[in-house]
Amino acid sequence: MRRTTAYGFTLIELLVVTAIIGVLVGLLLPAVQQAREAARRASCVSKLKQLGLATLSFESAQGHFPARSGGTCCYASGVAASAQNNAGRRSGFVDLLPYMEEGSTYDAIMAGGSPNRQPGGPYAWASWGPWNKVFGWMKCPSDFGAWVANRKSNSYAFCIGDSVADANGWSTGRAVFIKAGWAGGPSPRRMTVKGTLMSDILDGTSKSLLFSERLHGDDRGPHATDGEQLGAAVAIGVSGLNTNPSVCMAVADGRGYVSGQSVKGRWGNRWHDGQAGRVGFNTVLPPNSPSCAEGTNPNADSTTIVYPPTSGHPGGVVVGYADGAVAYINDNIDCGDTSSAAPGRNSSGQSPFGVWGAMGTKAAGD
Repeated sequence: MRRTTAYGFTLIELLVVTAIIGVLVGLLLPAVQQAREAARRASCVSKLKQLGLATLSFESAQGHFPARSGGTCCYASGVAASAQNNAGRRSGFVDLLPYMEEGSTYDAIMAGGSPNRQPGGPYAWASWGPWNKVFGWMKCPSDFGAWVANRKSNSYAFCIGDSVADANGWSTGRAVFIKAGWAGGPSPRRMTVKGTLMSDILDGTSKSLLFSERLHGDDRGPHATDGEQLGAAVAIGVSGLNTNPSVCMAVADGRGYVSGQSVKGRWGNRWHDGQAGRVGFNTVLPPNSPSCAEGTNPNADSTTIVYPPTSGHPGGVVVGYADGAVAYINDNIDCGDTSSAAPGRNSSGQSPFGVWGAMGTKAAGD
């Protein structure tokens, strides 16, 4: 009878094979991660493209761009829920709902109803059934924060220009998106400024920003930073922002904030509230820089702010222009002199913040 010999791997051969597999995995993982990020970025580009086209459709139908903050007006303390208006703070996202295939939600908001009978909804920061929703088109896949339904979160932001002070002021502004204006009284007041006209964009629609992205926060009030990344929270109590926005850079420590810095996480929660502290960004510091607010306001109501767009994409952010185009902006874009005093909200003249500042304005001559 012939004897057969059994063959197997030696220990050395097994170690060599294991090492080869490890090397291959090490080579493949970065490629897989890059492919995934490319897909996430493509999704983000698509969503901002949709928002841009929805905004242009709104402008074509209404004759003006939506206000970043508007609705019905005006706030009065102690008013019963059945009589509340939007306090002039209903987000422009509400106006865009019909153009984003969310007509039923828009109709429910406009109808009012119990417990609020006012058409258009209650105070814009309030919890209310018709707008207590989250939408997939409001989330960038690279926004790594927890997506909690009851926060009604958003990853996308309206451009409020290159100003720093009076971020929630009415009816004027250097950017395409402004806050609506009213006259008269008592409530309800007459709306006198509904939004920017196409003819107001003297710098050209291909040069003026509408949207970008920002990492949404955790909706916590003031606390000492405990690991939040830049842009996922806002440093508060930072003085001198209007006269020298670059002071905001001092609160950064790598990709986070310096130890002990007081921060809040209100941005990107309650998409229906048009405050800059919920849905706005300005073009002062470069993308993915730290975010800062003067004072210690615990909510989303800070008025002197530096809120650059931020993202989970490597090295930049996606932006949308007023002509519907979408582009990727690198973190090292020219920002001029960020130690210069910021322009007033209703001022004219070119931006001191270079190409980036000019992109945030609609009629600055740059």
